[in-house]
Amino acid sequence: MKVTISKPADIVGAIHAAYEGLSAREKEVADHILAAPGDISMYPGSELAARVGVSNSTITRFVKRVGFESYEEMRLAAREARQTGSPLFTESQVAEAAENGVVGRFADAEAACLRGALADLSADKMQQVVAALLEARQVAFMGFRNSHFLASYARRLVFQFRGGTSLIPSSPGESIAERIADLGKGDMAVVVAMRRTVRPMRDYVEALQASGVRILLVTDPSVRILPTCAEWTITCPVENPHVFDSYAGPMAALRLIAFEAFQRSGAKGRAHLARIETVHERLDELS
Repeated sequence: MKVTISKPADIVGAIHAAYEGLSAREKEVADHILAAPGDISMYPGSELAARVGVSNSTITRFVKRVGFESYEEMRLAAREARQTGSPLFTESQVAEAAENGVVGRFADAEAACLRGALADLSADKMQQVVAALLEARQVAFMGFRNSHFLASYARRLVFQFRGGTSLIPSSPGESIAERIADLGKGDMAVVVAMRRTVRPMRDYVEALQASGVRILLVTDPSVRILPTCAEWTITCPVENPHVFDSYAGPMAALRLIAFEAFQRSGAKGRAHLARIETVHERLDELS
């Protein structure tokens, strides 16, 4: 599969593209770098080897496998990315002191996750995603386990101003293949894949890609390979000092995309919403 890598995230993209073919030890190096890509700009290859617990030769092989001529070249790319302010390459730390104790620390951690997610949603990426969302014949929202409620939330926002939306999976008696087979060129899939998703997720995303479906992937920094299948990826930090993952970032990114799409939908989107409200009133469903 041909993958186009663009700066400043070329290191991350290159590692994702090469990940499947790496050895077990090389994958340890990849996982260490992807956890904090900007850190490699600050130390030599020998220190990276010591941190991961591998040999210097493993670092050399890894660098070649992901497409760089030398560790120094990869290190300079990471330094450049830090200087451009790429959120993947800049440190994000929770404030050690907060005015309101545990509540303040929790708020700081949530805010850091939210800022990290929105920082990865550039104006250009936003415009492309919004245009695709409005132009698509059908828009499918896919997610499993914890990602399912995020996909469902995104769909609930979008179906208020456009038709032709669906949720995958939607019912226990339905196979994923049946839903994917209904999608093709001219359609879009919003795939939410936060960490610890189901094993066949890669197969599902590759099947969507093979059908010509345009894919927006909303994920976290731990996910491997899947970004190479997506046209757009929004990477959302979810890990923080508290036990449970934070979904403040992906929910904010999905809501912002829906808001911008609704704004751009104009009279057509508002007419769709008005029809829904009319039926609500007729059926007297809501209090």
